Amino acid sequence: MAFDMTHNNLNELAQKWLLRSPSANGAHCKIAFTEVGPLFFGEIADAWGFNYDYDFSVVVESKVSRSDFLVDKKKPHRNGEVLGMGTFRYFICPEGMISPDELPGKWGLLWVNSRGHIKIKAGHLVGKTNYFHGDSSVADWGHDVNHAAERKMMAHLLNRVGDAEKTKEKMRELYRELNAANSEVKRLKEKKKERSFSELGDVRIAIGRG
Repeated sequence: MAFDMTHNNLNELAQKWLLRSPSANGAHCKIAFTEVGPLFFGEIADAWGFNYDYDFSVVVESKVSRSDFLVDKKKPHRNGEVLGMGTFRYFICPEGMISPDELPGKWGLLWVNSRGHIKIKAGHLVGKTNYFHGDSSVADWGHDVNHAAERKMMAHLLNRVGDAEKTKEKMRELYRELNAANSEVKRLKEKKKERSFSELGDVRIAIGRG
């Protein structure tokens, strides 16, 4: 079945790509979301990911038509009027719809084929299977970032989760219950094993007496 090239489907595909490791043809982000942006700020990213180990973010803009791609250039956070989000920035589109030579400066490009597979056509990850975020990547492909906007966005996302401290404590409680359950399962397996050996021994004794 052919991949349905809708805007939402490209967003979801981009979010999954952001979380993949470079060895799996991905962007190496630790967290990733779709259709997010900070409060009181004009930019809404179709997909956004962040790697807190190396302190970089990646924005992916989904395009399903040529007209949408051309209009994108007029946005303030695209033409340089204001700082945008994303240390590294990519467009994702159906295969062949956008050519690498049409890209704005320092933008990458992801093509999606009819099976929903991504091919990196331009960007800081081209040809890399063991990615290390270094100065050369930023110099060649990095953008000036509105860090305040990204911080506000992350705080807003965390707020949507609810009380983070209660969530953390609940997770700890669940892990304790899981560990206790695993220990009990292990104990019961050992007990069953001992009983089986004991019963086998009784059978052998009975056979010997017979």
